[in-house]
Amino acid sequence: MSDEKDLEISIDEAIFHSYNFVHRDLRNKENKLIDLHMHSNYSDGELTPKELLNLAKDNDIGIMSLTDHDTVLGNKEIFRILGKDINIVSGIEMTAYVPKGQMHILGYDIDIYNRELNKVLDELKDNNINYLISLLARLKKDYGIAFNYDDIKELVNTKGRVGRPSIAKLCVKYGYAKTIQEAFDKYLVNVYEKVKDENKWLTYEDCIELIKNSGGIPVLAHPNTLQLSNSELLDLLKKLKDCGLEGIEAYHSSHSSDDIKKFLEIADKYNFLVSGGSDFHGSNVKPDIEIGRGNNDNLSLKRLSVLEKMKRF
Repeated sequence: MSDEKDLEISIDEAIFHSYNFVHRDLRNKENKLIDLHMHSNYSDGELTPKELLNLAKDNDIGIMSLTDHDTVLGNKEIFRILGKDINIVSGIEMTAYVPKGQMHILGYDIDIYNRELNKVLDELKDNNINYLISLLARLKKDYGIAFNYDDIKELVNTKGRVGRPSIAKLCVKYGYAKTIQEAFDKYLVNVYEKVKDENKWLTYEDCIELIKNSGGIPVLAHPNTLQLSNSELLDLLKKLKDCGLEGIEAYHSSHSSDDIKKFLEIADKYNFLVSGGSDFHGSNVKPDIEIGRGNNDNLSLKRLSVLEKMKRF
């Protein structure tokens, strides 16, 4: 049985590396859309990787990246579904600890079979279960919110990473909130702030190092979630660049036109690569966000400089 499993893994790896190093052409010849930020049901999205791929094709996307939180399981599945209509860039969105706000580091063009990366992701999966239990305990303590044992068991046994949207769905299911956003506003934002220091998280240095050691390009995701002033953000970006950060997500569905302009100016100032994406999760988690387009015309992306570094293929 072990030999059969090893053979299966080696075939999957061969498919992945063959696609990336032989067949891929990232010049976006047909001037289709680009979306380098989306999530599947392996983290906090709703659709399977196959459903995401089909949806991307239907929405005229020529280049996409699946960037699930702290897992590459969705990528390992999507690279088994080969097609000629769309280019896939391997990706991940890693969570880094910060005392205020949230920091996510996107990793593009990573080797999803890198041993060091997969070892750390397995450890993060265990930590994610502890984090989940902490969230549920705090919800019960602060708000008297409790769920059915079978629902909790299903969350714990999820293959990928369980995020707050999964708990928000249960809040809706049990009538504690009418929508996922309401569950966040009423409970989950406050609960997260109370429990995040109770669990083990990677530092941004760890995230950047892991991404680079797996052959990838580290990019700061949606900088506004850091909740920093302009001067604080610039100081942090200097530190991130010294650690190896190579890009910034200037285009994101949460960014206004002024935000985009500011982040493009920062990218130019620090010589960062520019990335962008919808951060699509599905019609229930983020109902106003469309794949490839976000919720405004600024995300109808045709060209991103982060792709230029990948043209070595």
